[in-house]
Amino acid sequence: MQKQFVTPDPQDLVNALGVEPEITGETQMTLTLLDITNEDLTFSYNLIGQSVSVRWNTESGDPKLKLFRQGATLLRIQEGDGVTALVVEFATQDTMGVLELQIFPNVSVMETSLLT
Repeated sequence: MQKQFVTPDPQDLVNALGVEPEITGETQMTLTLLDITNEDLTFSYNLIGQSVSVRWNTESGDPKLKLFRQGATLLRIQEGDGVTALVVEFATQDTMGVLELQIFPNVSVMETSLLT
């Protein structure tokens, strides 16, 4: 059974991150985070495709991290203790996991994927 991909209201993303999601495809939204992190960082999510993509490049434009995941079921904003992060929960037939993209105070990416 396919679960729906639940995402925050775009205004909630603006309130938490100071960046408005841009429509970058029929069903894809992209957050360009360079202005708020001083890092060449983009986060995209596709409601219909139930996928997310993280691209983090060096100052010269070389890829530091390129990550694509399908099976997204929930995107939420996590705030507390001076930390703001985007947290994505995943569930596929074989795995479940969490991807955490910390935006403030420093950019970091943590992922956990477990067999179900």
